[in-house]
Amino acid sequence: MDEVTEEEVEKFLDSNVGFAKQYYDLRYRAKVIADLLGAKEAAVDFSNYHPLSSVEESEIIFDLLRDFQENLQAEKCIFNVMKKLCFLLQADRMSLFMYRARNGIAELATRLFNVHKDAVLEECLVVPDSEIVFPLDMGVVGHVAHSKKLTNVPNTEEDEHFCDFVDTLTEYQTKNILASP
Repeated sequence: MDEVTEEEVEKFLDSNVGFAKQYYDLRYRAKVIADLLGAKEAAVDFSNYHPLSSVEESEIIFDLLRDFQENLQAEKCIFNVMKKLCFLLQADRMSLFMYRARNGIAELATRLFNVHKDAVLEECLVVPDSEIVFPLDMGVVGHVAHSKKLTNVPNTEEDEHFCDFVDTLTEYQTKNILASP
């Protein structure tokens, strides 16, 4: 059998774009994402990967939800989700502020802070005596908690709700924010 040249393969892939996309999506897409996230070698054989039916997708989502319900370490689950979101959104860092009412006064306090794709849970978990606390009428996080609406701040210098309180504490300059209730 003759050896296939690089030009022949390229010509075939160019004339069969649908096949090429399907092939690379099935064989390499998940592996590339796992490599970029710095994940350990997956126990999954990607050559056996196949498109999921809607029933299979539903089962996976149901199992994921069940895992969340059964896991007693909510912070660990949320931390892992935030790490992956940092990568997917290409965010420099993320933080989780939790709503609470102390002495009848509503406020937001940091629970996970400075989460990034390579972060370690113990370094990001905020202990009660180190919390950063915001009243609901202060900053973008306060505004988002009060309005209960997703907010995208492309430039913090131009946003009326932005407060540089945390930037001053951490010596970090926030340039943009995507905040969700």
